Amino acid sequence: MKIYEVEQSQIEVQKVYSQLIDKITEHVKLLSLNSKPITSVMAMKRDLIRLKIGYIELGARGMGQGEKDLGQEEEILAMEILETMGIDVKPAVCSGLIGIREMKRNLVKFHYEKMAKTGLKYKDIKMELSKKYGLSVASIEKMVYRNARGKGHGPWEKQET
Repeated sequence: MKIYEVEQSQIEVQKVYSQLIDKITEHVKLLSLNSKPITSVMAMKRDLIRLKIGYIELGARGMGQGEKDLGQEEEILAMEILETMGIDVKPAVCSGLIGIREMKRNLVKFHYEKMAKTGLKYKDIKMELSKKYGLSVASIEKMVYRNARGKGHGPWEKQET
């Protein structure tokens, strides 16, 4: 009888969780349509998703499935993303959704824009990021310039002072 009660309770929790996430998503849309800040609501939503991932991982470990151990480079990049962007990507890395390549790409884009605003030359920025992340200058150019076209963020665009 107790197993049935646990299963029913779990089904109920999953249903309520889904409804809560849907309601938060609707609220975020409403806030964005009215030009209101959404950062605190999105943080709450991320925390709920982290809780769910943690709950699932806890259940998986209980069934004998361990999570993937992070390598040294993955650990360093994940920590840097957490420190610079405030996003905990460890669960996604452990599950294989995000790899080293994606983490480096996002860090390069983040740091490039930040460094460009300080007035450094684009060539110097690319060289420094190339050394830091072990990527070629050409690949950094592709990452940055491919997504920046039409947004006024490239060396071909006139910079406002």
